[in-house]
Amino acid sequence: MSIEIDLRTLSLTLILFSALFGIGMFLFGRAHRSFVGIKLMGLGYLTIGVGHFLLGMRDVLNDFTTIVVANPIICLGAILIYKGLFDFLDIAPKLGYHLNLLLIPVFAGLLYYYKFQDPDINVRIILFSLFYSMTCFVPAFGIWKRYRNNSSVQIHILFYMFFIMGIFYLFRTVWTSFEAQHLNFMDAGAIHSITVIVSELLVIMTSFITIWMASDKLQAKLSIMARIDSLTQLYNRRTFEESSDAEFSRARRMKSTFSIIICDLDLFKNINDQYGHPMGDEVLKIFADTLRDNVRKHDIVARFGGEEFVILLPETDSKRSIVVAENIRNKAYSSSVRSQDGSSILFSASFGVSHYERDDNDWMTVLKRADRALYSAKQNGRNRVVVLEKGEESSSEAVLPTSTTKHSSKLIVN
Repeated sequence: MSIEIDLRTLSLTLILFSALFGIGMFLFGRAHRSFVGIKLMGLGYLTIGVGHFLLGMRDVLNDFTTIVVANPIICLGAILIYKGLFDFLDIAPKLGYHLNLLLIPVFAGLLYYYKFQDPDINVRIILFSLFYSMTCFVPAFGIWKRYRNNSSVQIHILFYMFFIMGIFYLFRTVWTSFEAQHLNFMDAGAIHSITVIVSELLVIMTSFITIWMASDKLQAKLSIMARIDSLTQLYNRRTFEESSDAEFSRARRMKSTFSIIICDLDLFKNINDQYGHPMGDEVLKIFADTLRDNVRKHDIVARFGGEEFVILLPETDSKRSIVVAENIRNKAYSSSVRSQDGSSILFSASFGVSHYERDDNDWMTVLKRADRALYSAKQNGRNRVVVLEKGEESSSEAVLPTSTTKHSSKLIVN
């Protein structure tokens, strides 16, 4: 027993696919507004579904609607899909995209001519195949040009999918040009039925790949959120601890050293109490920028909690760490934040420094020494750097300008 599937049956399945995937993509895009282009792709799926619905209504609706209107709508749907995909992939649309849009009314006019003026089904098939082939090659070229050095599996699948579809429609163009004249498109043959299956693959594969890539982006974003402090955009405590574990193991294995600087904004509570937490947050962000801008790229700067920050300096002893801490202390001392009433909020920080020694059992031992050094800096007037090594303590203190001796209270308003 043989099973025959005609174009109407295939069109029905495509309409269902287009409706389901179109609504699904639209809802996904609405739920994740940071992903641009997904809702436009959903609209493209629905547009293709509408075009095939009209195409399948042959002998029910008039020929103008089922031919001259339906086919350009199908092509418009494909254009909307790859434009949404371009937006999602951050690809700027080039000449091909605009040319596709401009050619749609030309395509419709030619369909009208070869239906009502000089009826020729084969020519209409060739016109559609050429237009759709162009519609496939444009995104293939855009993806290749933008991501030709990208090894992503998803990008490769998208490129080859559009490229092979473009080749298929060129093949259909050549095949049709050698075929005998068709009397009824609905009975045109297997290769023309395959075009509906190809459209189904376009809907399924582009939606699948897009959701796959969106999921990867969401996962990467969650990974960053798990490692980064949201306010200061520095590493968080968890990341610092993981990095310190790795650095301790490396230093012990390589017989090298590392230093830890722990710093704390002086009398930060006074700023929050007098100016409010939003201004306190601004002070934290300014200080975080100062830390980030005055260390090496491979140093680890993290917000340890509240107004306390830590810096991990690989291959650095206390003597060099003091220089780093003093530089940051000076930069912070000269910084200010403009409050809502126009006054300047000046702030300073205290620093504790220590470095790894070979008989230290873990990096926490180094951190605890640095923390004791910070406590000493706080007890001895704040706005200074104190280094603590095993069995001894030395300090590098800031010299306060005589005109601002009240700065030792850590809050000056100009």
